[in-house]
Amino acid sequence: MANASDGNRLDRIEENLAWLTTVVSNLAQSHQQLQTTVSNLAQKNQELNSTVTSLVQIVEIHQANHETSQRNFEIVVGRLEAIETEIRGLRTESLRIIEHLFGEQQE
Repeated sequence: MANASDGNRLDRIEENLAWLTTVVSNLAQSHQQLQTTVSNLAQKNQELNSTVTSLVQIVEIHQANHETSQRNFEIVVGRLEAIETEIRGLRTESLRIIEHLFGEQQE
């Protein structure tokens, strides 16, 4: 009877050992998958950081271009205002000349 009990016990130990071997193998596979996932995520993170850096550089360039365009626009507006003032002055002067020339003829 002792032999049957020992045999039964050895069968349970072997079953447990087989189950533990399967569990360890599954854990090793899961660990490898996690390492691969982490490595892929690290690579994607590096790519995203590079993309963000590029976008920041592009924004800085466009900001500088916008500021230059804004200054140029303000200069053009200032010149247009000066030209407008000059045109008004010439118009007023022309009207006075016309009035002087034709006003005298009507008298």
